[in-house]
Amino acid sequence: NTIHQNRKTMPRKTTKAASQLACLLCASRFAAVVGYAALVPNVLLSFGLTSRPRWQTLKMAIDDNSDQVEEENLNDGSAMLDEMTKNIFKGGVPTNPFGPGGLQSSRLSKADLYDEDELMSVFEAHQELIAAQQEQSFPSNPSALEEEVGATSSLHDLVMQTIGDINNGDVGTANEFELPTTGIDEDNSWIDESTKQRISTICAIASDIDGTILTADQTMHPRTKQAIRQAVEISFSPLDNRLQWFFPATGKSRKGAMDSLGVEIGSLLSQMPGVFIQGLFCVDGNGNVVYEQKLNDSATAACEKLASDNDVSVVAYDGDNLYSTKITDPVIELHERYGEPMPQLIESLTKHSMHKILLMDDDVEKLNTLVRPQLEALAKGCGATVTQALPTMLEWLPEGCSKAKGVSELCKALGVDPATQLLALGDAENDAGMLKMASIGVAMGNGSSLAKEASDFVLEETNDDGGAGVAMEVFGFPSSQ
Repeated sequence: NTIHQNRKTMPRKTTKAASQLACLLCASRFAAVVGYAALVPNVLLSFGLTSRPRWQTLKMAIDDNSDQVEEENLNDGSAMLDEMTKNIFKGGVPTNPFGPGGLQSSRLSKADLYDEDELMSVFEAHQELIAAQQEQSFPSNPSALEEEVGATSSLHDLVMQTIGDINNGDVGTANEFELPTTGIDEDNSWIDESTKQRISTICAIASDIDGTILTADQTMHPRTKQAIRQAVEISFSPLDNRLQWFFPATGKSRKGAMDSLGVEIGSLLSQMPGVFIQGLFCVDGNGNVVYEQKLNDSATAACEKLASDNDVSVVAYDGDNLYSTKITDPVIELHERYGEPMPQLIESLTKHSMHKILLMDDDVEKLNTLVRPQLEALAKGCGATVTQALPTMLEWLPEGCSKAKGVSELCKALGVDPATQLLALGDAENDAGMLKMASIGVAMGNGSSLAKEASDFVLEETNDDGGAGVAMEVFGFPSSQ
């Protein structure tokens, strides 16, 4: 209960370790209760308060010597129960459970409840969890660990020490990974004093996902993954004030964004604030909506008709629920390639209140030269606007809305001044506003011309080279600070 009630204020690592310890203690208590229960029949028998159940006799007497046979079998059964009880309590069975030295005054230790093999299993399971989280492993030989911490340490001590190490931040961090070098000088000597001053005030990082965090094949470069881990760790650390927030700023739905980032990074960022659906759905670190905008009904109807007239696919967003009037190849690709929830088939998009609508076609020239001009002309008369994140998709948003607007609203809720405290990373047209308003805007090497023009810095590194990771290392939390 204490852990649950304080989960919002406790550091995430402390919460996790405390939960693991609580589970271990609960298991100990349960085992103790089971052990005590095994003594009850003997206790009651010793005080003459009950008779032995028939199921404890090894066989029934059926002849003239039944009394003798049954007595022998009862003795055998009692011996068996006594032996089991001794095994449970490692030979420390109290003679009078209610007297001095009995159950009330004896306290079982972990060694009474677990043998060395069981403690070894607990230890190995815990180490595997840490290895999965950090993507590195501890020595596979437990004896080597024992030599490191002292030959007299028990396995339970090792488990508890490991939990303590997590809380103290002593378990290996992402900095121990050997990563490829980049084109940027390691000493950052090229950065002028004005930029260094701006870097010193950065307390939040907003990053696009597709084309920035994720590579062209929808995976994540090791350098970018390491940098995100470090950014989240710093933001939760009470000892490191370089960074307070890291959050995604994406056109994806929240669920689609977390799913596309993978289990580890997705689970980390699900605990952070975020700007989703091109700034139309923004949440704080607890998942509370701090800003939201939706299309009006006439804008939704007009967009749906234009898409039908031009034979392009449509997908409409209502939070994490996606809808389409026809399941086509581009609609399926949105789910299978980009990680968005599979759209539900409905008769008309006007049946729901939508945040935005995607118009999709594999013919990029058709979208840009035929469909986009019509869409932009239509937008002026029905309270909407048009933007683009990927070449095969156009996005229909409420008028006055953008990713930059969403980032601005979230920063306001977090107490962050974008002009002096925000580092923004992006690559596409829909990132341009965010990159321009940030104290430091950084475009990836694969960025569009609009994104690069709006940025303070353009990297040589692309998303495939870990450009987002490089930008965070240099401008977000440089080691020199």
